[in-house]
Amino acid sequence: MQDKNFHFSILKSTGIFGVSHLVKIIAKVIVNKVAALYLGTIGIGIIGLVENLLSVLYGFVNFGIPASSVREIALATNESDTDLSDENRKIKIILYWSIFSGILGGIVFAITSYFFFTNFYPEGASFIWFFLLFIYFLFFSLFSAKIAILQGKRQLKKMVVIQVWSAIIQMISALFCYSFFGIDGIAISILFSTVFSYVIIYFYTINIDVSSISISLRQVFFEGLPMVKLGLILSMGALINQIAYYVIRLFLMDFLSLEALGIFQVSQTILIGYLSLIFVVMSNDFYPQLCNLENDKSTFEKYINQQTQFALFLVVPLVLGMYLFAPQIITLLYSTEFLDVLLVLKIALFGLILKTIAWPIGFISLVKGNRKLFFKQNLVSDLINVLTSVILTYYFGLIGLGIAFSAMFLVSLGYNFFTVYKNYQFQFSNETIQVIIFSIFLGLTALISLIWFEMSYENPIVLGAFFISILFSIFKFKNNLKKTD
Repeated sequence: MQDKNFHFSILKSTGIFGVSHLVKIIAKVIVNKVAALYLGTIGIGIIGLVENLLSVLYGFVNFGIPASSVREIALATNESDTDLSDENRKIKIILYWSIFSGILGGIVFAITSYFFFTNFYPEGASFIWFFLLFIYFLFFSLFSAKIAILQGKRQLKKMVVIQVWSAIIQMISALFCYSFFGIDGIAISILFSTVFSYVIIYFYTINIDVSSISISLRQVFFEGLPMVKLGLILSMGALINQIAYYVIRLFLMDFLSLEALGIFQVSQTILIGYLSLIFVVMSNDFYPQLCNLENDKSTFEKYINQQTQFALFLVVPLVLGMYLFAPQIITLLYSTEFLDVLLVLKIALFGLILKTIAWPIGFISLVKGNRKLFFKQNLVSDLINVLTSVILTYYFGLIGLGIAFSAMFLVSLGYNFFTVYKNYQFQFSNETIQVIIFSIFLGLTALISLIWFEMSYENPIVLGAFFISILFSIFKFKNNLKKTD
């Protein structure tokens, strides 16, 4: 594969998924504004707890099927000697396992729901709406499985359309439910949007017909075990990640207040929900593409290097832009009541640059099927996250959360690179190292400038770094494209 295939394919796939995630961001901005007006900081804190709880419980029961099935379908689709019946057989096995995990999740939630409700919700809220979230697990499990199948088959346009419609439905349901039902609307909105999102993906995947595939439940179990073994490691990693954030949220609620929990939720929405969507956009095609390149070491490494550069070209200007306009953005998206989130963002924004460098190499062990190494990489990151968040918040308050965020990705970057270099002899190219050094320099420049200036568009140091980052990104990327001519 030539260089130009990497540069143009990265640009194309990022552009395609950028459309859907732009819609997601706009929808989420509107929803968060309404939530801030109708539910306040306490309500937004509860939204974070409920979403975190559902993610933790789903992580316990999904066997990692959504993640591992992407790899299985990608490999099956890429093998020229694999006929369609074998591929469809894998798809049917994935769907059966997803139905089972969805039912199991619903049962677990139904049993534990009252305990969580009494600990999360204020007096006067209705338990019945919260209890009905047991239905969520079946529909979300099937939705996740079908999205994974489309991702593995690299049917990108269908994924984009589905994600756009899902975002619109989530926005409409949240607007209606928050304004009419208040706190109870949190559960109602989640349930409504999940059911209708599944209805949408059902019609867009109706052409994937596996009804003619005859397979017994015993065959489903044993043929699905290899995928489940990989999936369990992935599921365990995702589960520990959700538990880590759950522990942090409980600590903030007990040590500080529900208002502080709301501030944390807003910081995570900005850092992970908005700015980190760039990683979600790229991973939609990056992961299955890596699976296809696994057996060609030089091409495999070249693709990772170019993806790292491209990600930094986008993320660094975004980070510096947030250093300039964060106060206005927070006020616009939420209200002045949430400006304390700037205490978290001051140092956490620099952590996003470190995450951008660590993110592509984190896929290597997963693509290679090294379950234990992938699990260790995620475990180290999550342990650092919990320990630093609790300790630094105890001593420094909300600003400690920002330090913890950057510390987590600094350790993650060092450990990830060490492990992939040791196990797979992966190295960054000289060009990538230059981009990394310059990106870190710009990020540190913005961070150090806060000693003398505030996070503001009147900060001359950050303003200069911002324009330099834009010019640098445009210049480097145009040069990369010229190399393919």
